[in-house]
Amino acid sequence: MKLDDVKKILANTSQEEWVVDDESGSFTYKDDLNLHIERADFDSYRDFNEPWAKGHPDPNAEAVEYIVKYGSSFVEKHILVSVDGHRATLPMPKSMNDLRVSPSKVNFARIVNIGDRVDEYLERSQIKVDNDE
Repeated sequence: MKLDDVKKILANTSQEEWVVDDESGSFTYKDDLNLHIERADFDSYRDFNEPWAKGHPDPNAEAVEYIVKYGSSFVEKHILVSVDGHRATLPMPKSMNDLRVSPSKVNFARIVNIGDRVDEYLERSQIKVDNDE
């Protein structure tokens, strides 16, 4: 599998196409079991203090690292933000003041988010999907 193939899969698949183990933070692509995503251990989460992430009923937000691997090979790393007491996991916008994200980053968040609340929390956080990225 080539890097572009992995990027297309991450940008276009739904969570139903992945074997999900939320407890261990493992996501394995059903069509190629060598492709998987690993969520960092809970003790490595970092407090995240940008206003868009803290403006929810539960203001606690944490940055969470996800590693994409093919077999044992590193492919890429994603940092997402768990907001509102872990009710949703969102992609990181361009900056604290530029709340735009690419569709591929949103799709990655949909793959690893347990529950179907990414779109709801993007709206709550005033994050806009920028199709030009």
